Amino acid sequence: MANKTKIRPEQLTRARKLLQDLPKREEGKTRPEAAEFLENDFRKAFKKGYSPKELSQLLKNESIIIPAYLIQKFLSETADAPPVQKQGKAPAQRPAPARTSFIVPDFPDKKL
Repeated sequence: MANKTKIRPEQLTRARKLLQDLPKREEGKTRPEAAEFLENDFRKAFKKGYSPKELSQLLKNESIIIPAYLIQKFLSETADAPPVQKQGKAPAQRPAPARTSFIVPDFPDKKL
């Protein structure tokens, strides 16, 4: 059988002090949060002639992954607006409902 080890009171005191003295852990930002943080810098780089794709590649070279579409979102003035759909073919019109009979009378049966 396994022997149950006991933790001495001085060990518990040290453990408590260690845990209470821990500094607040810094967490990273998500990609959208990072893009929002860098928004002004993206705008300045865009004014210098850099495209979102180029900016994304520059960041990637530094092991910072922020996709070009996300950079573009913060560069466009309509970032809050829903994305515009691509213009393509107009939706096909529905055909007229089929008639139940091949022969269509000119006037109702009651008049005959």
